[in-house]
Amino acid sequence: MPVEQARRLCPSLRVLPTDTVRVRIAHQDLLEIIGRFAPVWEPVRPGHLFLDLTGTTRLFGPAVDVAARIEREVIQRQGLPGAMGIGSNKLVSGVAADVVQPPQLYDVRPGSERIFLAPLPVTMLPGISRSSAKAILPLLEDLNLRTLGEIAEIPLPQLAVVFGRQGELLHRWANGIDVSPVLPPVQHPTVATSVTLDPDDVDDVRLLAHIYGLLEKLCRTLRCQGRVCRRLLLTLWHSDHVEVSRYCTFAAGTYWEVEMYPCLKGLFLGCFQRRVRIRRMALLAEALAPPEEQLSLFDFDPSQTRKQARMRRLALALDSLRERFGNRVVSRGAGPIADQPGHPLLFGCNGSPVRAPLGSKQVALRSARAPGRRHPLIQER
Repeated sequence: MPVEQARRLCPSLRVLPTDTVRVRIAHQDLLEIIGRFAPVWEPVRPGHLFLDLTGTTRLFGPAVDVAARIEREVIQRQGLPGAMGIGSNKLVSGVAADVVQPPQLYDVRPGSERIFLAPLPVTMLPGISRSSAKAILPLLEDLNLRTLGEIAEIPLPQLAVVFGRQGELLHRWANGIDVSPVLPPVQHPTVATSVTLDPDDVDDVRLLAHIYGLLEKLCRTLRCQGRVCRRLLLTLWHSDHVEVSRYCTFAAGTYWEVEMYPCLKGLFLGCFQRRVRIRRMALLAEALAPPEEQLSLFDFDPSQTRKQARMRRLALALDSLRERFGNRVVSRGAGPIADQPGHPLLFGCNGSPVRAPLGSKQVALRSARAPGRRHPLIQER
């Protein structure tokens, strides 16, 4: 049973987060098996791929035999049955894999694509995005066009009058025509981090605290790798299964929290427009590049420059502590998050927050070897 269907049937269902390490290992194992048979493959998501078996008949036999061999090896090595579809293009093979249940295989012979697609509903087309579906599906319902065979019988000029540019795509898809090639994966280095809230939360202050914790992990990883981020993506998952994403770009690229947090806070306020509890949050750093620092000839705001320099030194000091004593040696305290970058934060040792009066501007650390002693690290004046 799909997870979304289980959540609708049982709203109080508690779903454990996905073990990303095991998913990545299983996906790499699947790619190793596929690499022996297919010269080109295109990953859609972990565990879902398109294979181009053109020109491999003399080596491995017909495509249906290759698919059966791959399925047997996956079951033997991972114990996971899969559904496989064979067709003359990506559209037909993808739909063929969707209409069967694991461990089944559907082979659509060349020339029978239109006959295969004719009885299927329009919602089976994988090429219709959510934004396009909101405009296309109501029009198809008004025209009483419910199956792909009914769409294929409509002449192209009439479809173009109603659907515009989308009419040509619908006509090709309904006739089983798809000219998109199988594209090999292009490696774009990214750095991601996420947190699953248990229980779900709706408080702005606590959510911002979690987001800043994610930003610290992200920036620390970027500094260790010697890369700067030019594009930052924030994704929020609500408890009612609604996903919202926003992104911002940095012209110069950066790996400092003090420079990224104001933009990140704006992303959060733009995403969190619905007063519905948040279940999961994720940060993704993209467009990574080597650091290139351009010194300024003129210092227009010396106080702001000094504050950013202090926050950078603080970030490096925290990186050194965590590298030496572990990630939990210093953690965020209970102090509120200020609106301005370079805001004062309170830190505690081994997960125990150091509480201070509201408005305090002292950043304090407690020694890992002597938890009872406090050592002021920075005192703002």
